Amino acid sequence: MKWKILIILAALAGILIVWCAGRAGEKNDTAESEILREYALKENEWASAQSLISSFQDSFMQAEEASETEQADEEAEQEKMIRVLIMDQGYKSYYHNHIRMEFQGSFEGSSGEMYETGDVLELTQDSGQLTGENFILSPTEENARIKVSSLSRGQGAPSYRGSLTVYKDEKGLRLINTLPLEEYLWAVVPSEMPSSYPEEALKAQAVCARTYACVQMINSSLEYLGAQVDDSVSYQVYQNSGEAEETIRAVEETSGEILLNHGSPINAYYFSTSHGKTSTDQVWAASVPSSYLRSVECTFDSGEPWYQWEVEISLAKILANFQGMFGGLSSVTGIETGEENAGEGVLKLIAHTDQGDKELHNEYDIRTALSPEGLTITRQDGSQVMGSSLLPSAYFTLEEKKDRQGNLTGYLIRGGGYGHGVGMSQNGAKGMAEAGKDYREILSYFYKDVEIGNIKDVVNIGDS
Repeated sequence: MKWKILIILAALAGILIVWCAGRAGEKNDTAESEILREYALKENEWASAQSLISSFQDSFMQAEEASETEQADEEAEQEKMIRVLIMDQGYKSYYHNHIRMEFQGSFEGSSGEMYETGDVLELTQDSGQLTGENFILSPTEENARIKVSSLSRGQGAPSYRGSLTVYKDEKGLRLINTLPLEEYLWAVVPSEMPSSYPEEALKAQAVCARTYACVQMINSSLEYLGAQVDDSVSYQVYQNSGEAEETIRAVEETSGEILLNHGSPINAYYFSTSHGKTSTDQVWAASVPSSYLRSVECTFDSGEPWYQWEVEISLAKILANFQGMFGGLSSVTGIETGEENAGEGVLKLIAHTDQGDKELHNEYDIRTALSPEGLTITRQDGSQVMGSSLLPSAYFTLEEKKDRQGNLTGYLIRGGGYGHGVGMSQNGAKGMAEAGKDYREILSYFYKDVEIGNIKDVVNIGDS
């Protein structure tokens, strides 16, 4: 009799568990509640009440794990998507007058129309496809791409993976490329670092690029334009150079890896070449330098042409540069530098003008004010190159140049390095890789107090 009572009690306990869980399931329609309802159909299986409870526990755990795995996979896919605003020819504007596309694979338009390999589509503000809020072209097969032949980049006309969305407003057409983050990096890494560089340097670049993209995706400073980053040097250069086997492998072998400081992704700045050491973010007038962006000695790139350079600039050229920054100036009688940061970068430039002293306190502004555009720069290997709209770096000294009467005519600028100098020197990474260092050693050398984590463990970028 006692054993019968025990069986009945065990069965009743199982029914009670199922009933309670079923009630909870009414409030939350999850995979777990579905399993509980399924077990409720077995109320009359008294003889197997204990095995029912055990089976329920095992199945519940398996279902929960499967649900979590499925959810994680879905979230991972969300996290990997990035929206890139494609600038016009010459990176002059976010707006295009017209867009010409050539299809390499099958795509479906947002109105249901199909485009196949060889088809050409030209869009202007008057195009019939642009009557709605936007026009989306989505791939219907793997590896399909759209070549935008109205653009020319370093590789020629770029071809884009993923989908392309065209928006129309009174300023023109905006073009947004949406694709998985890892595939985006396939075209960023070779655009930012030559694919001929050593494998470990390319891996370091891939981690930096992924980390930088992660921060930008979270910030979404271009959200008002429907994007998270653009394809220019303002963010990371994308699709200027074509994909390469070496850089794709570097991205894949570091898949998902980003640099973290106390659990948060860092601003993983990088630049071309150092002048013997790196800088802190004080070059951008940061009041307190980031703990992970410290000045470190760097001689791994000492053999690079840009490690040292010089250029002569006239007062007339300096005046023209300053007139572009400050309206109404008539003369510049001289310039001088102020304080330097830990990396020996110039933090202040003072120009003596007819309107009083003009001071600059930002690395970008200082390099703009001393732009050598149209002038010849001589690098340490004796090679000469034409200057651009920015001085190669803000790590320089000034030497006065005077005529026979002793009148100041300009300055000889002796400098070192190429780029802002903050974070990882790409040519330094190359030198370290050639010396046998792996990508983790490279990253820990240029960034302090960091660890390598995975992007999916940090933030759901799909919600950004």
